Amino acid sequence: MKEKIKVFLTGMKKEQIVVYVLLLLLLIVIAFPVKKKDEKTSKNKEEVEQGNSSLKEHDATQAEAMEQELSGALSKVEGVGNVKVVITLESTNQKVVEKDRPTSENSEKTDGDGKNSVVSSGSSEESTVYEKNSDGGQTPYVVSESFPEVRGVLVIAEGGDNPAVKQQISEGVMALFRVDAHKIKVMKMK
Repeated sequence: MKEKIKVFLTGMKKEQIVVYVLLLLLLIVIAFPVKKKDEKTSKNKEEVEQGNSSLKEHDATQAEAMEQELSGALSKVEGVGNVKVVITLESTNQKVVEKDRPTSENSEKTDGDGKNSVVSSGSSEESTVYEKNSDGGQTPYVVSESFPEVRGVLVIAEGGDNPAVKQQISEGVMALFRVDAHKIKVMKMK
C-alpha cells in the first residue's frame, strides 16, 4: 500500500500535491463545525419549544385561576346560583428584561484657516442582563411583567335569565377586569 502511494506521489507535480492536500484540509475543516452547530441548533430549538409550551401552560393556568376565582365570587351573589365562567385573554404575559446600554460620544471642534468644523460621533450597544440560577444556568433579569388583558368573559349562571342578576354580574365583571360591557355575555344555565 505504501509503495502504491509513493509511486502515485512521485508521478505527480508539486502543485498537484499541494492542491490535493489543501482540498483534504478544507474537507476536514468543513466537516467538524457543521456537526457542532447542528447540535447547538437542536438544543436551542428544544429550549425554545419547552419555553413556549411552559408559557402556554402558564397562560392557561392563569386564565383558569381567574375563571375559578370569578366563579367562586359570583356563586355567592344572591340569585346567581351555580356558575360556569369562561375567560379569554388578549395575549400572553409580557416580561420586560433589564438591558445594559453603555454609550459613548466623541466630539471635536477644529479651527483651521478661519473655518470651524464640528465632528461628533456616538455609539450605543445594548446587551441583556442575566442572573445565575442555582443550577448554574442563566436567565434574563426581569424588571417588570405585564399581565394580559381580558378579551372577553362568558358567564353561564342559573339566574342568568333575570335582568337584575345579569346587570349585577356584568357590573361585577366590569369592576374586576376593567372590560367593556359588550365584551361580557351572561347566559342562563340549563
